[in-house]
Amino acid sequence: MKIVNKFLEILVAGFGIYLALIPHWLFYWHIVGLASLIYCFDRRRYADAYCNLKFIYGDNMTEEAKRNIIKRCYQNFVFVILESVRLPYLNKKHYLSRFEFKNKENLFSLLHEGRNVVLVSAHYGYWEALGTAIPLQMQKENIVYEMSSLGRLTEIDFVDKMLRRRREIFNVRLINKKGAFRELLKMYAHAKVGTGILIDQNIDKNEGIEIEFLGKRATQTTITSIISRRFGCALVPILIDFNKDYSKFVLDISKPIYCEKTSDMQKDIYECTQKQIHVIEQKIKENPSSWLWFHKRWKTFYKEIYNSLSS
Repeated sequence: MKIVNKFLEILVAGFGIYLALIPHWLFYWHIVGLASLIYCFDRRRYADAYCNLKFIYGDNMTEEAKRNIIKRCYQNFVFVILESVRLPYLNKKHYLSRFEFKNKENLFSLLHEGRNVVLVSAHYGYWEALGTAIPLQMQKENIVYEMSSLGRLTEIDFVDKMLRRRREIFNVRLINKKGAFRELLKMYAHAKVGTGILIDQNIDKNEGIEIEFLGKRATQTTITSIISRRFGCALVPILIDFNKDYSKFVLDISKPIYCEKTSDMQKDIYECTQKQIHVIEQKIKENPSSWLWFHKRWKTFYKEIYNSLSS
């Protein structure tokens, strides 16, 4: 197994170096080609994405528009993977220059003050840059923080090592989602802590609360709201979109959200959680093709919509 893992590491490294050296136009066509191939054979993700789009938009969106969004989803997904593969071999200065920081002061004023923050995001656009572009900009401005990001480890040695290494390049510690809550509570008891957390996936009822998302009932994690309420830290929603060929990115930083601390804890957490998801759904409404529609986001309350692919 060790020999196989080593071979895979060398193979991925070689492919990453190749992707980092080729011109961007060729890198883009690698994305388009691979995404088209997967689109043709991956019927499960296609079905889930189509069911989501039909559920949310119904006849208000044409069948052609739905198909185009799904095709773009495959391209976005492939881009995130290939960009991650080549990331260790890219010039960091040039990489950072591809990002435009919109409303930058909403986050960086807090960082310069040494305030604890949670970077709240979703599987929208180039979500992985939450743990790359922001730490690089912090380094550029000599801001020192204990930065981490939540991620789902696979229990496959080779894959987990690759995920951790790519975070460590930017001085970001990867925390496994499993058992993350206790780890985060320990971290936020200290100063100058920042964590990136994606909050847009479906979870079981007993793991979160019910909220409204894109006009439908959905479950939502409360981990960010609980941290804010307990430690008074800022929740900063950040959505990172890209242009057509993935050469430029806009990092849109919303105003900080704070969870109130009244005698009604459940109300405080619900309202804070709904505020966060509202920012995300507004971005999705602006550009639905940048959100990853592959997740069974409404499975908890509307399981039946995923039972079959109907026209």
